[in-house]
Amino acid sequence: MEGPLFFFPARASPADFAEAGLSHYYVRQEDFQGESRALDAGATMDGSDPQSCPRGTVIAATDLSETAHAGVRWALQVAGRRGFALHLVHALNVAGWTSDFTELHSKVPVQLEDAARQHLDRMAGEARQRGVAATWSVTIGQPSEIIVAEAQRLHADLVVLGTSGHRPFDPVALGSTAERVVQRADCPVLTIHPEDPAPSGSVERILAATDFSDQATWALRSALELVSGSESPSPRVFLLHVFHVPYEFSMDSIYGPATPVATVWEAVGREVEERLARHSEALASDLGVEIVPLGRSGYPPQVIVRQAVEAQVDWIVMGTHGRTGLSHVLLGSTAERVIQKAQCPVLTVRRPSGEPTPFEPDRR
Repeated sequence: MEGPLFFFPARASPADFAEAGLSHYYVRQEDFQGESRALDAGATMDGSDPQSCPRGTVIAATDLSETAHAGVRWALQVAGRRGFALHLVHALNVAGWTSDFTELHSKVPVQLEDAARQHLDRMAGEARQRGVAATWSVTIGQPSEIIVAEAQRLHADLVVLGTSGHRPFDPVALGSTAERVVQRADCPVLTIHPEDPAPSGSVERILAATDFSDQATWALRSALELVSGSESPSPRVFLLHVFHVPYEFSMDSIYGPATPVATVWEAVGREVEERLARHSEALASDLGVEIVPLGRSGYPPQVIVRQAVEAQVDWIVMGTHGRTGLSHVLLGSTAERVIQKAQCPVLTVRRPSGEPTPFEPDRR
């Protein structure tokens, strides 16, 4: 939880920030006049450059908040089990401060640079002690743009970040940084909520939402590749398809169950069960995992979140858009609302345009 706001003079050292228990802080304009080190917007300080890890890279985006630390723990778990490198990304977003603060589009106080470096150095050191190669970078600019750019530069296999950080946001709205990263990242994105349980052992149970689209199949395949390891058993997959029955045709409708069209929706339910069974059987054979088909009716985001709780899954997995054909500019409403309300980490996958789907189990 974010603590009170403190102000330090320019001569304060990084130790002063650490002693106050701060990982995020502001400096008044009059407190550091003439005592900042030039660092152009977009410039990066780093703790060595991973470039390309032979086996892969997991990016943990952190604003040094508690939610971000939870994300780093999940990133470390995936990196450790897959033999990937961990790259910590911290963005210093100093634009848009009020008139009480200096405009820092091209300069950053020495204290901010040093304190961020010390935090990331410590976190990277802890990762190395656990046998995970770790690097970090600090960049001036808009956080979501920096995170996506780093993921592209390093050909990252996964980005992990929190849904909220130091800046509070409306609980019914997805944090802007997380939303933009999910929209734009070419690689899978794992979003972590403040109340999510800490990682413990391997990912053993996954809820995969499917609309029978190629995007949903791609998302499940990507998830299995991330959680698999030489010493990790394949997770149990709950394959969920939710179809929405309009209220007018439901048993609770004021029109009553005798509504002629209601029989049509009963037939739809039977068809969903049959198609889901075929789809699950084909996926299980191809992917070599246990799949439990779940066909449910209701409002998709609510049903997905509820089923994840009932099945006690470690992750929810879904594509950012499926049959709706939404572009990367707009996050699919179902994925967005699931990320908002889920009580466990949510892995979203956006298939790069033009990327073939190697397996299309059911076109009937």
